[in-house]
Amino acid sequence: MIKAIVCLSLIFMYFFVLFPHEAGAQIAPTNSATISGSVSNVAGKPVANAKISLTGPRNASAQTDAQGLFVFVGLPFGTYQIATTAENLGTAMRTISVQGDTNVAIQYEPASTNGLKTIAHVSSTSSATFNVTSASLTQVSPVQNAFEGKTSWRTILEQIPGVAQAGLGHGQYATSAIPDSPLSPMQISINGALPYETAVLLDDMPLIGTPSLIATFTAGSGTNLGLYPLNGFGSADVVRGPGANSPSIVDSIGGSFVLHAPGAVSSNHYVLSLSTDPYGGVVANAQAAIHWKKLSAVVTYGVNDSPGPLATTSYPALLNFTPLTVNGEFFSCTDPNAFGNCATQTVDPRYRFTPLGFQVSLFACCTDQSAAWSQHSGSVALNYALSPSVNAELFYAGAASVAPVAYNYYTDTFTPPTGYTGSIPAGQSLVNYAGFYLTPFQARYASSLLEEKIVAQVGRGTLRLAALQNNVFIGDTDYSPSSANLQLFGGGVLCTTLPCNSSNPSYMPTVFNGGTYSVDFGSCVAAFWDSLTSKNRDLSLNFVDPLGEKLHAGISFVRSYYDTPSQDYSDYAGCISLTDLPSAVSETSNELRLFVGGSPSMKTSLDLSAYFVNADYHVQNPSDATGNTYLDERYTYAAPRLGFVWRPTAAIAIRAAAGGGFAEAPLSYINGNNGTPSVNSPSSPTYYSVSLENVNLQPETSFAFDVGTDIRLHHNTVLSFDIYRSNLYGQFYNSTAPAGTYTGAYGPLPLYTTTYRNLGVSRYEGVLLDLRRAVPHGLYWSLSGGLTRGYVVSVPAGFYNAPGKVCNFSTDVGCKNENIVPTINFNGEFSVSIPYAQGLGTIGYRWNPDKYVDLVGTYYGNNNTYFRPAFAEFDGHIGYPLSKTVSLLVTFRNITGVYDGSTSVYTPSDFTGAPSISGAPYGLDGEMYGPRTVLVNTTIHL
Repeated sequence: MIKAIVCLSLIFMYFFVLFPHEAGAQIAPTNSATISGSVSNVAGKPVANAKISLTGPRNASAQTDAQGLFVFVGLPFGTYQIATTAENLGTAMRTISVQGDTNVAIQYEPASTNGLKTIAHVSSTSSATFNVTSASLTQVSPVQNAFEGKTSWRTILEQIPGVAQAGLGHGQYATSAIPDSPLSPMQISINGALPYETAVLLDDMPLIGTPSLIATFTAGSGTNLGLYPLNGFGSADVVRGPGANSPSIVDSIGGSFVLHAPGAVSSNHYVLSLSTDPYGGVVANAQAAIHWKKLSAVVTYGVNDSPGPLATTSYPALLNFTPLTVNGEFFSCTDPNAFGNCATQTVDPRYRFTPLGFQVSLFACCTDQSAAWSQHSGSVALNYALSPSVNAELFYAGAASVAPVAYNYYTDTFTPPTGYTGSIPAGQSLVNYAGFYLTPFQARYASSLLEEKIVAQVGRGTLRLAALQNNVFIGDTDYSPSSANLQLFGGGVLCTTLPCNSSNPSYMPTVFNGGTYSVDFGSCVAAFWDSLTSKNRDLSLNFVDPLGEKLHAGISFVRSYYDTPSQDYSDYAGCISLTDLPSAVSETSNELRLFVGGSPSMKTSLDLSAYFVNADYHVQNPSDATGNTYLDERYTYAAPRLGFVWRPTAAIAIRAAAGGGFAEAPLSYINGNNGTPSVNSPSSPTYYSVSLENVNLQPETSFAFDVGTDIRLHHNTVLSFDIYRSNLYGQFYNSTAPAGTYTGAYGPLPLYTTTYRNLGVSRYEGVLLDLRRAVPHGLYWSLSGGLTRGYVVSVPAGFYNAPGKVCNFSTDVGCKNENIVPTINFNGEFSVSIPYAQGLGTIGYRWNPDKYVDLVGTYYGNNNTYFRPAFAEFDGHIGYPLSKTVSLLVTFRNITGVYDGSTSVYTPSDFTGAPSISGAPYGLDGEMYGPRTVLVNTTIHL
């Protein structure tokens, strides 16, 4: 029976690899786990010398120490029966599913009628987990955070020092302007590494997607967690550094963020959570966990409906813009002396609006504007025991979000011209939410994950076969009429003929005092539809077999396929040329891992893995101008990783890990476009630019080490400390160089070429410290912090020389790449900020698990992802049980009101490159943390 199932599974997986567009599926977790825990009596006091026995994929036994603690290291995943026997207390038993490092708190209950006891609690997310793996490991529970009313991955990631959201793009994405919006991009950065250098995995299978609709040029460069449901995943591991048991070394320079499906349940229970959001919306989550004979099912569903930061109703947006005509006469703003602060911009008749310029003395009113959003998300996790030795698992997680998205958020101060008598007072700040569009974009984001997995016990070993189907859809629509009747406020110039300047006899300075005018924007871009669909298919095979009682060996294979987002642009007027990557462009990686490990003695564990990787890019042939032929570029890499843990006592674990890593170039870095050069600004062009393909771009490789320790200072107090360094060889950078003069539609102008290339040596390094006391009742506290920096160590020869020239730094002649300087912290280079300092502090008092009060402070050092000077933010929590089944959680968000704002103030389309705050290369200001507010959450357990 087992052999037949395994053979059928292999046939299915083989078909999946050959036809990646046809099959679905996903997943398989890390390869070995640590089961640790404590034993206490009915009064909650530690029980020493209790015998702990494990029966399952590997049998093991241990004894608790004087503090009631025990640990098992290097156990293969699977289902175990854990039994505890203590003198005068009897035996407690329970079956547990181990899909990752698990912490078990065993507390004896009063004797039951059958004389057996039950284990009171099993958890893999204990806040005082004692880590005895060779990697720096932090475990979190996404679903628990969702049921506490959180709507974003942001809070989870920000409260782990050394981990940051690196995907805000320095203001390039308007969707990030509203804190905690479900459309805000969330890309993770671990130990300073860039988003594409940080793997996001569903167990050991990479999730590859597109960060944002606007970021088509960064296809495949990191995974946007904001697309995936927070309430869909039972647990997640932040695996930092070069752990020998890392599920993958591909795109894992800093580490991996490993997501796990909800595990099997042994009894029925139901949970309902109702919360408010920071903008007055409603957040609801429900979960049903059902155990019926051989079937275990966990179903989660959530809804997030919010009016957003504007109001509960539509908002009369004030638009500043450059129309083509007003009441049939040409509108212009070419004369800087015309009226007050009127910008010196020339209207290009092919565009409705001047792309980069706007005038603070001309506004239009009114179009209905809303920032409301709606998100539906959830997951289904099924576990079915086909036989005592074979288990089938199915996991689906998905989310769908819709919201109107304006591409500009900024505040203007109204400066009226002479003769203005309208209703807008001078000096009033007008918040512009609509940017250059009369109607907001209707943005839609959706994701779909499907995993199919079979776990079988083959002899004493465990076999896992899994497949992943990961689809992401991002789209928006815009319909803006070519003409409209609008109220106009402010000043400008009207002319019956062109050019509209002061030498034209029809030149007529005009004051608009709120009257209604017929405004024409030209014939272009009446409406369009943008969509991106990325497809990611993964396959995984894993087999672990024990070698005696102390060692184990295994093999794993992961195949990942990703094609570039298919993009559809419908420009009804045909006036804007939009390019996209052809759908035939793709990348495939294969990773084979051989590993052996175990516990040579009671005090040591050793793990050794050898990884073999190859990557294949299927891209357009750069020598074929038609773009109809393709070529394949293949790269190979092999690296070992070694992990060692020494436990001189039961309360001390000293760990060390070292090894190599491999980062693939994002697909767009390889492909480029090799198309016709485009002008920087159609209204006031100064140069042409073109992105070139570089099929010779080599992958990044790395060597890293991490040394750390966990020390249990007391039964409930744990100290963790880590120091790490990663050296990168051939890190990617975008090189811009002058390439002479190009004559195009706008005449002869300088031409600049951009292409991704490899640097010399770069480095990430830092230290991490965590000290926490977690207790079931009484005073609890935590203090954690991290110091991280990243810098370029060396650059290739001739790095600063422009083509055919020698750079002279004193005269700035013949130079390129001057924004990259060795030994200097990145400070916003490479589209990421590296937090030099990050910290978290918590203090609270707990009467029981649901009754507590605490204060949490988070510190963001310089180079934080908000592009702000260093600051601290504080939240307060009050938990109170209303009954045995109903609990209340009140959150006081952003108590001090630091950067208290509903939207960030910036213009994503302003690519001037002028630094703003804290080194942000784009934007008019830093990001907002979020509004100061009180949030209420009610949770019902049935």
